[in-house]
Amino acid sequence: MSFIIAVHVKEGIVLASDSRTTYTHTDTDGDRTVIKIGVYTTDTTNKTFLCPNNIGISTCGDASLDGTPITGYIEAFIREHINEKTEVAEVPQMLIDYFRKTPVTPNTNFIVAGYRSDNNVKSQQLFWLNVLSEEISEIKTSTPGARWDGEIQTLSKIIQNTYMRDQNGKEISLGATDVSWGLFTLQDAINFAQYAVDVTIKTMHYSSVTETVGGPIDILVLKPDTAFWIQHKELHS
Repeated sequence: MSFIIAVHVKEGIVLASDSRTTYTHTDTDGDRTVIKIGVYTTDTTNKTFLCPNNIGISTCGDASLDGTPITGYIEAFIREHINEKTEVAEVPQMLIDYFRKTPVTPNTNFIVAGYRSDNNVKSQQLFWLNVLSEEISEIKTSTPGARWDGEIQTLSKIIQNTYMRDQNGKEISLGATDVSWGLFTLQDAINFAQYAVDVTIKTMHYSSVTETVGGPIDILVLKPDTAFWIQHKELHS
């Protein structure tokens, strides 16, 4: 799996993701099926991408397609189908159409972010989609907030209302974390996005689970007229 997050505030949109991919192998011997989890792990996977027209894409879910990393397919899609005139609202259906033509349709989720221009007025647009189900939903950006996907349990337990039982077995609400999204500056959004990925990585590391989130954290910022990396993996020798 993975962890991806989009934080949207008045000043811009921040996309962040981890870099770990854990591959699973299935062996079949007669009526016996053995699923080997984590037979190969890499911390060098790109999951957030900057496209022409300052469009950002983050992905999680199935990370391989027809025996190769899905990253190459995403980069080919961007190279062949997105240009400076592509509207962000077009990209979700374009992704679904593209991956529906590949050898195997992956069960992969995407967050697509960018800006729409109406009479020289730029407004944020944010979408979530699943290729396999062909579901597309637009994420409201009228008020600041965040959307995350992948290994969501850790951050969701921190942000959302949680409960504990007292010595008599009675449930006691611990309340939800009140995040002041509306007061976030763009730097706050960057900091929160990094925190969200990092806390997921570290919580999984100290838990009795397969560590499917890890490696370097990539952070991309989208503004009305520009886009840039805060941090991003680079190839090296």
